Amino acid sequence: MATRARIQPSRVMTPRAPARVSRVSGRSATVLVRAAEKGIAGDGRVKMCNSKDAFEAACNAAGDNLVAVQISTKTCGPCKVVYPHFAKLSEELADVTFCKIMGDHDADTRALMKEWGVRVVPLFMTFRNGEKVEEWSGAKPDVLREKVLAACTDAEKASVVNA
Repeated sequence: MATRARIQPSRVMTPRAPARVSRVSGRSATVLVRAAEKGIAGDGRVKMCNSKDAFEAACNAAGDNLVAVQISTKTCGPCKVVYPHFAKLSEELADVTFCKIMGDHDADTRALMKEWGVRVVPLFMTFRNGEKVEEWSGAKPDVLREKVLAACTDAEKASVVNA
């Protein structure tokens, strides 16, 4: 004779309230809400560069000014956490060009990542006159701000806008 399993009332799942933002994946949706609450939203003055030609055009347009680059992938959680801070910094530093490259966008960006030897994301680089100044990785907003300001000239630091 077969026995039936009983569902205990304490194990019954109840539906959850809908999230305030669309869920990206798991915990990152909560992070997006917190970033928006801090006034960090949008892309600021960040240029999306999805090819080597687009990146080189951004570097040429910057001239002698600093170019700050964030390299990310679509599935990188830490990249999504630090990006709003990168965008906010782009609004504060008017003379610095900010670019974001999605390393897994297409074959062209994957080739660029291979050429640059990118092995970890988020990866940040600063360029001046087409030459790499510095490179670091990690999703710490204070380190990001410190490194970008350290690479700025006095004239670029003087152009800080209180955003």
